[in-house]
Amino acid sequence: MPPPDTISKTIGVVTELTVIAPLKEGGAARLRQVLGSLQVNPESPIKQIDTIHFARWVIIDNDTRLLFTSNFDGSLEAYLRDFSIKTPQGMDAIFGNCEGYPAGGCQDFEAFKQYVRCHQVVTDLFYAAYPESTVKAVKKALEVKALADQIIEKLS
Repeated sequence: MPPPDTISKTIGVVTELTVIAPLKEGGAARLRQVLGSLQVNPESPIKQIDTIHFARWVIIDNDTRLLFTSNFDGSLEAYLRDFSIKTPQGMDAIFGNCEGYPAGGCQDFEAFKQYVRCHQVVTDLFYAAYPESTVKAVKKALEVKALADQIIEKLS
């Protein structure tokens, strides 16, 4: 197991995570259905986690492994806890297709955290375009820009 909180890199307020987990037999087909339903769902559970800059799930190696990458605000532990509290069904529907996923799912937080850390890989290069900007700050800046655009349009 990797040492706690030493594999994820943090630049400013943004942290990264890369996980590669082996899929169960037949897991790729089931996982594609789950991921497809989340992708097209405007109320996707992933949107409940307001610290995510991006998250990506990719089935790799001839349908034998799942690659998960994400950039997010804050610590790895806080990020994982958000998943276990805010979107446990979605997380379990995804990672439940992977070998060794905890029987108690992500709501068994210590087992979930251990699972992620055991499958976490070192990211050789991590870049954040706006390392001091949280997702909340970016959303607020976009709101201000939209208001400024409305004012400019009315004055034109």
